[in-house]
Amino acid sequence: MVEFKKRTLDEVKALSREDAVELMRQAGIVGAGGGGFPTYFKWKNPQPNLIVNCTESEPGYWGDKMIHRDYFDEFLELFDAMKTIFGIEQVIMGVHFKDEEWFSPYAETANGLYGFSLVPDKYSMGEEKTLIKNIFNEDKGKWVPRRVDMPDGSKRPGRPYDAGHIVQNSETLLNIYNAFFLGKPVTTKFVNVFGPDLELKLFEAPLGSSATELLELAGLDVGAEAGNFSVIDGGPYLNEMGVESLGEGDAYVRRTTNGFLVIPKGVASKEYADIKTRQPEGVTSLVGKVRGVSVPLGGRLLKPATALISEGDSVEFGQKIGEPVDEGFSIGVWSSMEGTVTDMEDDLVQISGGGLSLEDAEAETEAEAAR
Repeated sequence: MVEFKKRTLDEVKALSREDAVELMRQAGIVGAGGGGFPTYFKWKNPQPNLIVNCTESEPGYWGDKMIHRDYFDEFLELFDAMKTIFGIEQVIMGVHFKDEEWFSPYAETANGLYGFSLVPDKYSMGEEKTLIKNIFNEDKGKWVPRRVDMPDGSKRPGRPYDAGHIVQNSETLLNIYNAFFLGKPVTTKFVNVFGPDLELKLFEAPLGSSATELLELAGLDVGAEAGNFSVIDGGPYLNEMGVESLGEGDAYVRRTTNGFLVIPKGVASKEYADIKTRQPEGVTSLVGKVRGVSVPLGGRLLKPATALISEGDSVEFGQKIGEPVDEGFSIGVWSSMEGTVTDMEDDLVQISGGGLSLEDAEAETEAEAAR
């Protein structure tokens, strides 16, 4: 298996395509924008154009913009490396008109390494086809076809690769950078926690973290508000119900979770399509600060990985706990906290202990926000 280790730009460029794809697979990288499609499979069939979806998938979100601000140099290195490894001809960043100033450092330093395209601000549910259409505008030859004829005479919906494109979300690309350059697998997720009555906090949360615990760390008195709110996994448009009634059950940070939206119980999420949030001061890391996690060995399109641990085992943060299987889509799974495996049912690895007490975690979170 290809080694997880730190690499220089030249060393990353020297990776074979096969090793680069395997690193993505073993690192546990899937589409972080919400689709969850296994990233390694896209890159088994490289295309001439890499489209970077910088349009932020939901109203109120800040995660993608903050990622590009904090990891500007890393994205430039990754674009350089990906062009060499996969023979990419164009890297094109799709950015909303309203965010032009936010992404201005990219527009000022493109120098042929990548393109920069402003697209309409209208929300289109992260639709890749719409983004491609807006980027290439009048060049209909680069639009994704509506239908594609199959050898057996049937038809299937067109996909970006039919027009020579691969579309990747910003966080997905950052996860690729971490795997290629830092030797780091996916153990955390950037999560926007907010609501009409809850100021947005942007957390880097361990995979499998409790939604209830994140709300507490964001400043919501869950005990006092039990039964009054629902927790939406997602934003106003594209989402799933996380917790129908706060205080009854829980939801957990998945590989596709980008936000927890807290709204009054019984109100439709789309009522908050115009929600306004203030830019967070920064990203608050919750690594080592949560009380427990429930890490999925599979999920959505994924076949569950083979567990490498057993109930009662002690695990370290970043320890590999699941080996991908050969059949279907499957990825490596890594522990998102230090602690003890307390349960393994329904392809979920529950880990507890090793984190701070809630009071200490709240204190550290407030201190980081103040800084």
